[in-house]
Amino acid sequence: MEIILKNGTLPIYEQVYQQIKKQIMNSSLKENTELPSIRGLAKELNISVITIKKAYELLVTDGLAYSIPGKGHYVSTIDLAFRQTEITKYLCNELDKLEKIADSYDLSLQTIFKRRNKNDNECD
Repeated sequence: MEIILKNGTLPIYEQVYQQIKKQIMNSSLKENTELPSIRGLAKELNISVITIKKAYELLVTDGLAYSIPGKGHYVSTIDLAFRQTEITKYLCNELDKLEKIADSYDLSLQTIFKRRNKNDNECD
C-alpha cells in the first residue's frame, strides 16, 4: 500500500484516510485484505500512532474497513451502490474544481463539454 504525505495540505490523518479510501474504492485494496498494523504504518510513514489510529477510525466509521480486536483492520466489502455514490461525490468535487478554473478564464464547463463533444480537437 502506497501512501504519500504532503506538507501544508490536509491534516496527515486525513491524507492517510483519503489515500486508503481511494485504494479501496478503485479496488487496489480488495475486500477482506488486512490493512497494515497501526504501529507498522506509523513507523513506515514516520508519524504518530495516534494519527494512523484516527485515519483507521474514519475508515471504520465510513464502512470502508472493519476491525477484529487483537487481529487488525481489514477492508470491508463495498457494495456497488455505495461505490457509485462515493465515486459520484468524488467526480462532483473534481468538477467543482474545474468549474472554478473555467470561470477564472470566463468559460463555462458546458462550453468546454460542447467543444469537446464536437471532436474539433480543441481538447487534444
